Amino acid sequence: MMETTEILIVEDDPLIRQVLEIMLRKLGYSICGTAASGEEAIMQVVATNPDLVLMDIGLNGVCDGIIAATHIFEFFSIPVVFSTGHSGGEFIERAKVARPFGYLTKPFNDRELYSTIEIALNSYEMYIDRFGKKGRKLHELLHLDEGLLFLDTEGRIVFSNPYAEHLISLSHQDAFFKYIGEVIDYEPAASMVGEQLTLWDRIRESIAIGTGHDMIIRMSGGKKRMVHMSVISRKNCRGTTIGYIIKLEQKFGEYRPLSRRAQAS
Repeated sequence: MMETTEILIVEDDPLIRQVLEIMLRKLGYSICGTAASGEEAIMQVVATNPDLVLMDIGLNGVCDGIIAATHIFEFFSIPVVFSTGHSGGEFIERAKVARPFGYLTKPFNDRELYSTIEIALNSYEMYIDRFGKKGRKLHELLHLDEGLLFLDTEGRIVFSNPYAEHLISLSHQDAFFKYIGEVIDYEPAASMVGEQLTLWDRIRESIAIGTGHDMIIRMSGGKKRMVHMSVISRKNCRGTTIGYIIKLEQKFGEYRPLSRRAQAS
């Protein structure tokens, strides 16, 4: 028995979302979830691991459908088909950045929806055969005993798993698309003497020299937590860096704050 294709619907209009659910089920697809924003779409991708995302471009919020689709494909290797009421060249040119596997202009019928999805799935299989599938079972990210943060190339947080939320005392929703330096208030550990760098500088330093850093995260209310931070670049099939994966591991020993002399050096 063949497995049913699982599709995540991302659409901020409840009526259109309901119509799409009916159309997709009629065509034999399964709906693994729905989302109304780019932020919610990324979380749903991790939680449900869909075979394909049907994404509306014109989403409200901190990121639109194009930005969300870009991160969903590049970080999680899930193919995206766009749906939009706009047919102008400007939107198509913007959509190309996300490397979608299909494009639907509203309104569309069952036959157009079916053919676009099937061609997209076939194109994705060819892509996987050529470049190999990246990533792991996405729901595992939610249950790791280490904090994971995905950043875009500007240092904005695209995703944080629950353990990262615990370590930085901030939910994914509150951290989403904020710059890492705005979200994590840190001070260097005793071993990190010398020039005082921003957290973003430390991240880029880790990438350049290939080593991690111990650091102390300052929490609300004055509480402090020592963690070890390691960083790897996330590259696409062309070898271009599209973001960074930050791993935070809590160190349970007593932290040693820098002396005033070391802090001033």
